Order: sequence, then structure tokens, then C-alpha cells
Amino acid sequence: MPRPKVHPSQRQRAAEACNFCRASKKRCSATVPCTACQRRGIGDSCYLTHRPRGSRRVPPRTRSSAPEQAPTSPSGGDGIPDSLDASLDQLPQESAWSRAGFGQAIAPEWCPEDDPASMDNDADADYQPLTPSDSRISMSDVTTNRSAHPPTQLPARPGSPALEPESHARMLLNLRGERVYIGEAASLSFLQLIRDTVTAQIGPSQFSHNEKRDSMLETEPSAVDSNGLEPANCNIDLEGSLLYARTFEAATGGLLDIFGSTEIEDILLKTGTDGAQSLNPCQHAAIDLVIAIGAQCKSPMDAQQIGPAYFRQAQQRAFAGMLEDPNIDMVRAFLLMAFYMLGHCRRNTAFMYLGIASRAAVALGMHSPHSYTDLKNPLCQLRLHIWMSLCVLDMLVCSILGRPPATAASRPDSRTASLFASYKILTIINESVDALYGKKVVSTGMVDSYLNKIEDWSKGLPSFLRNPLTSKGSPSQKAATDSIHVACLYYFAITLVTRPILISRLTSRRNSATPSSSPMASACLDAAVYLVQTCSEAHKSGLLLGNMCILKALIFAAGLILGFDMFAKRELDYEVEVTFRSAKDVLDFLGIQSPQASHYSEILGLLSNAITKRRMKLSSRPRSRYVGKLVSFSDGGDSSQDNITNDNEAMPLNNTGGLSVSVGEIGGVWSADLPAQSAEMDEDMLRGWDSLDLSQWDSFPFFNPRSFWP
Repeated sequence: MPRPKVHPSQRQRAAEACNFCRASKKRCSATVPCTACQRRGIGDSCYLTHRPRGSRRVPPRTRSSAPEQAPTSPSGGDGIPDSLDASLDQLPQESAWSRAGFGQAIAPEWCPEDDPASMDNDADADYQPLTPSDSRISMSDVTTNRSAHPPTQLPARPGSPALEPESHARMLLNLRGERVYIGEAASLSFLQLIRDTVTAQIGPSQFSHNEKRDSMLETEPSAVDSNGLEPANCNIDLEGSLLYARTFEAATGGLLDIFGSTEIEDILLKTGTDGAQSLNPCQHAAIDLVIAIGAQCKSPMDAQQIGPAYFRQAQQRAFAGMLEDPNIDMVRAFLLMAFYMLGHCRRNTAFMYLGIASRAAVALGMHSPHSYTDLKNPLCQLRLHIWMSLCVLDMLVCSILGRPPATAASRPDSRTASLFASYKILTIINESVDALYGKKVVSTGMVDSYLNKIEDWSKGLPSFLRNPLTSKGSPSQKAATDSIHVACLYYFAITLVTRPILISRLTSRRNSATPSSSPMASACLDAAVYLVQTCSEAHKSGLLLGNMCILKALIFAAGLILGFDMFAKRELDYEVEVTFRSAKDVLDFLGIQSPQASHYSEILGLLSNAITKRRMKLSSRPRSRYVGKLVSFSDGGDSSQDNITNDNEAMPLNNTGGLSVSVGEIGGVWSADLPAQSAEMDEDMLRGWDSLDLSQWDSFPFFNPRSFWP
């Protein structure tokens, strides 16, 4: 019978809890915002619901004993279950973790988003759904919502099963505590999905739960006083300036081409003479930023002393006119300021500077092909190069952060092969991100079409970008950086396009996918391997600079894919294991001068610890149900009673050779019923559950658990 209602005067808890405290089962102060949400910095999204208790979504306590069968698609192939319950009740038949076995795996409908329209159907007029935030949706809410409101399937190509994107947009806290938007395609959103999955499998860990998980890493602004710049740090001779300029050209190779062949040298010569008076403030700012970026990538000492001083000086000059009179030098200056800020771990600032540069460029008509009337004119060529460089960096930063780009989609011709190669592949990347993650229209047919576009792009690459080491003489560092940037963008594009299918493979039931999905998932893993291998080989060859603001983000994205694959699979893949360690090694090298790269390396290290913990759990499971461990001196205590309980209660054998599995009361998420099979198959089915230490999770409010079937 239900518990008797407590008198209001005897209540020890508030009668109503806010949306977050109710989902996480935390004590709430019943104020708006409550104290818990204020401590977490999400007070803006805190609210109390006044809906009747009977209409609220309540997590189910029990699951149906009858197994549900997944519906089949009209084409006769395997479809996607209508609800998460149906997906979880599917019986695993064979391993779907190996690359070769992916042909029998497809994505269940996991990691869904609440549909505000469906939530409003049974809500009061003043009820507001959760806004996108770093607070994830609980699995019980997802399960009940899907049962009550079947998801609307978006149109897909005939014969192709629809696949949902694997991650959600997030709202992270910046350095000042303000919430900033991170889109679905961003690596930080993918990181949260991995954290949820790790939590569901091994419980809380340093990787999945730490104080940094809700914040976006940003460094403090430079301590250089804007009114008292150190003259010694801003007074470098011509030879030193030219050295930093060469480092700048190497660091921006394949991404930026905004100066003429001898323009940097000419401006540096003018700054050392009386000709400096003929330069406008934005020209001064641009050359200061060349030195700042060169110093940032040269050495840690230069990055701390020379770089910030020249950047602050350039910043003052760029804002001297308060952006009132846009010109081509303003576009160039803010483009370089954005590039410097990316290396300084200030991605939101870089995003804003790119917006200023984009608006100034559009005001000057640089986006219109009609403004390039004479491509033989050097000034016209320079304008075109600057516009293309702006498009490349804008689309690249937006694809990393999962945000829409500010530049237009026009594509004029150009003679700069590496710059156009970057532009073309980033155009494909942004198209795929908009379709697969933004519009959430995902199918194997659509993924295949984008892969074909990427393949066509790769066939048009010039030979010097494919193999720069075959040219006569030793290649310059700029040429090598061109090839590294372009190659990594190619691999990054493939991982973004195929990542939903790879995650579907790693989280799906056996025998529930079409064979056409296997090569796409393998392509995602291979692309991540090749990306890290390319950067590792460049690092061993001494071709990487100390601060590579773009490569560190691409390496981190690839490392997450490799780590997630290692966490999900039972068998070891030597190539993936070695490449994952290589990704961490390269980030350690870049972390000497980049706090962001160091933070990325730390995250991969915590993920590696979680992988080791899961493998230890799997390796410690009993090989037979006829024997259990009696004595254990580990912190876990006596495991014999747990084994006896699991054998006698959770896994009783029936008379027909079938097996019925019931794993405690954990919100009904992990309980399942297995149909009758042979005795040998029954013993295999036991092994996957013995490794799950569910006692660690009973009181832990985790969100969106993912189910792996060893």
C-alpha cells in the first residue's frame, strides 16, 4: 500500500523540487532558483513545475516480462525499435564489437532529446520544458517519454535505416560563469556522451565526474597592462621579427594566406624606419599579430613574454577606430586576432573576432564574385585570398564548436591549392554537420553521399599535398604543415560524417543492423587512426610547432573516438591501442605551450583509466556458474555472497534450458528477459552481467546510460 501522506508541519523536505533536483534526486530548497542550481551555475534554467502529480513523467519501477520485438522497416530490413524499452529488451545473440562483425549492428534510439511540442501536449500553459544545458536528461524520463510519445521519424532515403545523431547540444560555463552554446557535432558534446556511457558501465569515475565537466576550458587574459606595455617585449629587431614571421607562415600554412609574397617583409622594414607613419592602425595591428602568433608557436618563453605584449598592442590598434570604418586591413587584423586567441585557449573570443571580420568583409563586398573583376590585379588576388582564409577559419572553428558559420557559402576560384583544398573540405564538413546534426536527418544513404563527396574531393588534391616528402630537396616546414592540415581535415570530415554510425554499432544489439553499415563505422575508426598517426609521424619528424591551435582540437576528437571504441569492445585492437597512446603523447607535447592541449591530454588519460577499470571488471568475472570466489582482500569486500545471490536469484535456470535474468531494482533499466536457448549459449549470456557492479550505482543519479553487450 502507498506510504501515508506526511503532514506539512512534519515535512523534512520541500513539497516541490525544481526540474534539476527532481531529475537528479537531490534535496531542493524549493526556491527559484534553488541553492543547488545556484551552486552549479544553472540558476537560469531552474524552475518549479505546477503540473498535477498524476501527469508527471514518473520513472517505471518494473519492466514488462514479455520481450518486445523490434519492428521491421518497410523494405524488409531491420528497423529501429519504437522505444528505448524495445531496444533494451532485444536479446544479444553474438558479439557486435569487432570491425568485421559490425554488419549485424545498428543504432537503437538512444541519446534522445525532449520534444517540447510533445511535452506541451499534457502540460499546463505555464509549464516550460528543459532548456539545452549541461544537465542531461535522466534515462527514466527518456524511457517514459518515448513510451507515451513515439518519436517522429524524419524522412530518409528508401532502403536506408534512419540513424539518430549520437550527442546533444550543451551549455557550458565559460571563464566568467556565463553559459555558452556547444553544438551537437562538437567534440565536447561527444565527450559527454562517452562520460554517460562510462558511468552506465563502471559507475562514477574521475573521467565521468569531475569539477571541470561543466566548464569550457579558457585561460585568463594576459596580465600585461594595456596602458603600460613593456617596451622591451615590443621592441624586437628586424632579424628577430623576420624569424617570427617565418614561424607564423609555417603555423598558418594551409589555413591562412592573407599577405602578399613580400608584404610582411616590406611592412617590417617600414616599421623600423620613418615609413611607419604611412601605415594605418590596422596594418600596424596585423604585423604585430604576425609577430605575436610566431612567438606563440616558437617557444614557451616567447609565448609568455613576446606574444601577449604584441597581441595587446595589436588589440589596442585594431579597436582604435572603434570599428567605425571597415577596410581590408581590419578584416585581416581580426582574422589574425582570432587565430591567436585559438592558440591562447580563448575559443569564444576567437569566435567573436571571426564574426567582426566576417561582417567587415561582407560590408566590403568580399563575399560577392562580382567584386573580383580582374584576378590579374594583385590587390584583387589579395582580397580573394583574405576572403578564402576567413571562410576556412570561420567554418573550421564553427565545425569544432558545433555552431553555424558567419561566412557565406559562395566559392570563387583561386590559385592557392592548399587554401582551396581546406575551403572545399570544410564546406562539405559544414553541409554534413547541418544535415546530420542540425536537422537530425541521418541515414546510411545520406552518410554515403557525403562520403562520396569527400572521396571526390580527395581525388582532386594536387600531388604535392598528398606526398610532400617526394619533392626534390628537403621540404620546407610550411609545405609540410600545409599537407598535415589538409590531411587532418580530410580525416576529421570522415569522422564527423560516420561518427553516428560508429556509436550506433558500439551501443546496439546483435543482429540488428544492415551489412551496409559496417564499412561506414570502420571508416570512422580508420580515419581517427590515420589522423593521429599523421600527427604522430609529424611530431617524431620535428615538423610540429609548439602550439598548433587547430591540430590539438582534431587530435582530441580522434582520441575520443579511439577511446570510446576501446571502452566498448571486449577484444583488444593493437593498432587502436597504440594510436590512442600516440594521441595522448602528441597532446602532451602540445600541452607544454597550450593549456587546452594539456587539458585534452588529461581527459584522455582519465578515459584510459576508465577503460582499464572496465577491462578489470570483465576479466574478473567467473568463467563458470559452478564455482565462486569465497575470500577477497580487496576493498570491494566479500564477493562470494554477491556471486551466490546473482547465481540463485538473478540468474535461475529453467527446466527448458532457457535463462531468465533479473538484475535488481535499478529503475527498471537493466532488467531483461532472455528467451530459451541452448545451455552453452546460456553460459555465454551470464558472463556479460557478472562484470556489472550495480551496487555502486543504486543511489547515483546518472543520466542516459548506454548498454554494452560483451
